[in-house]
Amino acid sequence: MPAVSPADLRQSQRIRATISIRLLVQSEDLKVEYQASTVDLSLQDVKVWTPFALLPGETTGIITRGDFRHAISTRVVWVQRVGTDLWSLAGLVFLETLPV
Repeated sequence: MPAVSPADLRQSQRIRATISIRLLVQSEDLKVEYQASTVDLSLQDVKVWTPFALLPGETTGIITRGDFRHAISTRVVWVQRVGTDLWSLAGLVFLETLPV
């Protein structure tokens, strides 16, 4: 029986795209925006390259332009540290339907 790869289980195709974005991370008393960039994306999720540490389960917002009122809600699914600094790759799932 042939092995099934994670790519075969995806609901939609990933597209490699490097797009400059800002990630909005909120706590009860603080909103912080960080610069980041996409690595690839699909209609359900996005892989981002970030210079700071995200935590699985954390809710974030992606801002492509404009202000935080137009942020796309996401949840961090996985994080992979790269090197010894805070740079990491992270998988974020969209919590709302993207406009097509």
